[in-house]
Amino acid sequence: MIVTDEWTKKIAEAAVPEEIDLAPSIARAFFSGEKERKQLFQREKKNVQGAFGVAEILLILPLILQALVSSATVLSTFISSTGLNSFLTALNTTFSFRDFGKRRQKVASLPDNPFLPLKTVLLTVSSELHTMGLSEEESDLITFRVLKKLLEDPAGASHFIQKIAEAT
Repeated sequence: MIVTDEWTKKIAEAAVPEEIDLAPSIARAFFSGEKERKQLFQREKKNVQGAFGVAEILLILPLILQALVSSATVLSTFISSTGLNSFLTALNTTFSFRDFGKRRQKVASLPDNPFLPLKTVLLTVSSELHTMGLSEEESDLITFRVLKKLLEDPAGASHFIQKIAEAT
């Protein structure tokens, strides 16, 4: 569980820093069993002081973990592929555009050789997040941040992906 706790915290730090304090408890709940995992996905309605009426509280980190689990095979292939430095450069270049449409065009315009693994993993993880209710733009941005974090330590990321695939 140490690997999953550490990587969940790293991913929270990169993608949803407002949830970093919750990362250890989210990791434990997500990886401890189906009942606990399901509770993470229940949207909770609460009265929030100073707010207008009832606010819906949704944690993003469990969605990210679920997207990673669902994409584990594609992620493993991606992380073990050669040319990770060129993928990181392409990610940084693509996401330097503030305009969502330009980012999508940039990714689509990357040649399949050698960027097919990058394009596949971006599309797969982002689609998983979008399917769970996030906007396309938010899904893409979170996917970028998570992949960037994974590429900082490919060996550790590979171990993490293997652990989450086994744990669920």
